[in-house]
Amino acid sequence: MIIGEGEFTLPRLLAQIEGGGETKIPGVATTHSHEPPDTCVRLDAYPAFSRTKGYVEITRGCPFSCGYCQTPQIFGHCMRHRSIDSIADYANRFRHARFVSPNAFAYGSDGIHPRWEKIERLFLQLKHAIYFGTFPSEVRPEFICEESLSLVVQYCDNTKLHFGAQSGSDGVLEQLCRGHTVDEIIRAVELCTEFSITPVVDFIVGFPFETDEDQNRTLDLIQWVAQHGNVHVHRFMPLPGTPLAGTNARSLLPETEKICGKLALSGKLTGSWNDPEIRFFRHPSNDIP
Repeated sequence: MIIGEGEFTLPRLLAQIEGGGETKIPGVATTHSHEPPDTCVRLDAYPAFSRTKGYVEITRGCPFSCGYCQTPQIFGHCMRHRSIDSIADYANRFRHARFVSPNAFAYGSDGIHPRWEKIERLFLQLKHAIYFGTFPSEVRPEFICEESLSLVVQYCDNTKLHFGAQSGSDGVLEQLCRGHTVDEIIRAVELCTEFSITPVVDFIVGFPFETDEDQNRTLDLIQWVAQHGNVHVHRFMPLPGTPLAGTNARSLLPETEKICGKLALSGKLTGSWNDPEIRFFRHPSNDIP
């Protein structure tokens, strides 16, 4: 298994397999050992991910340590950015440019203190339609402010902004090490509506340590957000390498499943919040007597 970035590790591994060697390769974990990676990728030395759909990778890494997230485990806690010239070279090949980043509004910064002038310099180099802070990227709620939204309105073509809230409980957010509060989520949604931008907000339900009260608070916030924009809800899934790896999702309250289903039918909610066994293992033939 390759741990971390693969630009250096994968060619080393393939060469060793081809040559029949047995040397330990940095960045490769086996059932017997794990050699930590000894390389760090300079993004400009490699092409952006997609040459066909206009998805341009602009950053890697994240300074936060959210309990469910693999990003800092794979790419590290130090944000690295592709240069403006490199981004423009790839983005200007497409009529619609979209960007890959764990937090697009952190471009050019340390991931904590935004650099709006860097983002504006990037926008000024782009020639075609710009979709920034939308899928496959997103932003963080505390980065949504008058400065960032003004840049989107002035330079970008997207009328939606995708950001992660994850929970409506400050206690859960603290345990997740999210680095923001519920009030900042609410403020972000309100600011989006003031700028005529539709917020698309991510939530995760069923964290192992989530109490009934926590889940009800999240459900309340989901319903409030749905009045102002759209909601994307997923049931918690423990990912390898994360702080919450090896844990199990708690069950959802009947009211949570009911409200999520109702909002989904109305077109205000998307995602997969029900039990994975129902989604992946239940076959319609099993219901036939």
